[in-house]
Amino acid sequence: MSWIGFDTYNSSVVLIFCIVAYIALRLPGNLSVLLTGTIIVLDASIWFFTQRADVHEILMYSIIHAGTYGFFWGARMRREANEIKQQHYQELREMHTQLEKTHRALQQSHLELEEAAVRSLRYAVLEERTRIARDIHDSIGHGLTSVIVQLQALPYMIKANTTEADTTLANVLDVTRSCLTEVRTVVHQMAIDDDGLGLLALKSLINSVQEQSGLTAHFDVFGTITPWKPELSELLYRVLQEALTNVIRHAVASQVEVFVRESTQELTMTIKDDGIWTLDTPPSPGFGLSSMQARCVRVGGSFRIRTNQPHGLIIIVTVPVDNHSMEGE
Repeated sequence: MSWIGFDTYNSSVVLIFCIVAYIALRLPGNLSVLLTGTIIVLDASIWFFTQRADVHEILMYSIIHAGTYGFFWGARMRREANEIKQQHYQELREMHTQLEKTHRALQQSHLELEEAAVRSLRYAVLEERTRIARDIHDSIGHGLTSVIVQLQALPYMIKANTTEADTTLANVLDVTRSCLTEVRTVVHQMAIDDDGLGLLALKSLINSVQEQSGLTAHFDVFGTITPWKPELSELLYRVLQEALTNVIRHAVASQVEVFVRESTQELTMTIKDDGIWTLDTPPSPGFGLSSMQARCVRVGGSFRIRTNQPHGLIIIVTVPVDNHSMEGE
């Protein structure tokens, strides 16, 4: 309009370029396209109807205006892309910082869980040793008291009846040998668990479950048991704990049997119940047993579930006795 009114052709051309550039750089996308198109059409119409330029010049200026819009719109897109890139980079840095903090917190939690697991095993061992001490007091103490009483009466029996004295002496020897065998067994078992925290913790767990649930539990050990690493002790303890929990909650069993057998290279723990499961195909393990299965596989072992005839289930855990990968658990 200033071009028509004041004949400022050059200034109007420059002004239109500036307006198009401003619209491309500042206004929202749809609005900028609409305004730019309106300006180009309006400017071409004015040129056409005032006959100040022919069709070729009008087309040329329209293309130049559109090209100007495209150039500045591209510059705007690059600028916004850089800004978004910088924003994403900053967000990624903040996220990385948060992940590092979370990772350190998880590492600390993992260490605390390992320490708690070892403490729980040691507590189980302590509880079992207390129970053993009580059993020693009740059984071996009673046997030795009987030995003392019979030895005190032995001189009188010898004088009164030699045959009865011989019988009493044989009985005293039998009771003494039995007490000695039991003491040796307990001492040997405690010596084994000083390093591994293994069998006593398993026994304590079984006894505790038996006392609390009324479930009849039987525990047997086969082969020569070597000291277990804390990681192996924890693994077997957690598997047995989860298995016994499942037996109590789901199996409706009256009896469970636990067997531990150690060979030169591997250790096998078998957990057998007489629960209500009667199908030929064993059930899929739940979350707890699935995590234990993954852990057994991770250390190079195996975790299997089989059906027990005529009813019930059998869990078989096999792990290497000396597996260095456990140290990374």
